[in-house]
Amino acid sequence: MMKSLILTAALAATGFGATHAQSYTVRGTAPADLNGKTVYMTEYEQNRTLDSAVVRDGKFTFTRSDKGMRRLEHGRSYANIIAEPGTITVDLSNPKLVGGTPLNDSLAVLIDRMQKHYEAQDKLWADTTLTREEKMKRGKARGEQYTAAVTASFKANKDNAFGANALWDISYGIPPEQYLALYREGGPAVRDFVPLKNIKKFKEALLTTAPGKTFVDFEGTDSTGRAVKLSDYAGKGKYVLVDFWASWCGPCRQETPVVAKAYEKYKDKGLEVLGLFVWDKAKNLGKAVKDLNITWPQIIDSNDVVRDLYGVQGIPHIILIGPDGTILARDLRGDAIEIEIAKHIR
Repeated sequence: MMKSLILTAALAATGFGATHAQSYTVRGTAPADLNGKTVYMTEYEQNRTLDSAVVRDGKFTFTRSDKGMRRLEHGRSYANIIAEPGTITVDLSNPKLVGGTPLNDSLAVLIDRMQKHYEAQDKLWADTTLTREEKMKRGKARGEQYTAAVTASFKANKDNAFGANALWDISYGIPPEQYLALYREGGPAVRDFVPLKNIKKFKEALLTTAPGKTFVDFEGTDSTGRAVKLSDYAGKGKYVLVDFWASWCGPCRQETPVVAKAYEKYKDKGLEVLGLFVWDKAKNLGKAVKDLNITWPQIIDSNDVVRDLYGVQGIPHIILIGPDGTILARDLRGDAIEIEIAKHIR
């Protein structure tokens, strides 16, 4: 399967590079409940709606002259295609049933591989006969195999929309250095693809704020609206545990007692805890603090600058900063919080 994917994609790469867009036709099929409904075509660059078509007798058609990744959707029914010259076939009831042109044939193979990979990983984690360590070991090995296969497909398609899609598929699962190296290998079709450009910024932020680096300062407000900075706490001679959280975040609430336990144990030995209230409304902070019995100070990230500065894509995200402002660890959860603190505070 891997060889088929690489060869098919390589042939596509030789035929369709950064040339002017030519006409293409999309011939789609849709579930019966979409008859009379409108299918929309959007592009991934700015998430704009480009076109629409009405489903008649389970079919719809688009004829256009452009190029790039496109999404066809109505409600929860969707499929991705690559706009390129020719007749593209697609089925909204099954996203992997896309084809008809070289890049879309390759896309179908990639989608099928991706679905099988994640199904296998889900099955692995549901296996009650294996220990957590065995699951992690096998999951890591499968993940590496999958990444290697998709990376090979990308390398055969460094300057077309299929290559951009392949890199996008593995982007969040690979280290920043690996992603940036692959991104730099790509031609304009890859480097100018907005989702990949955004991920590039995210990966660069992770490197800038990786363990061993000095913390990056930012300013927010406290619960009274007073301006406050991370540097008001970090780099002042104490260890600072920074907890990125939100009132609506269930896992964040689950971590709060763990953070509180660590704070109580180490606060007299040089530990500060600082809450960073992100992706939430300032008015929600007071009630959440009261409900969770939080006793440490908070910074409200009302402008969402932390996402760019620290590359935080999900919460909770807990960072330990040393007395001199050096980041010691990131993405701490559960028992790992106190274990990490204990490495530095006796």
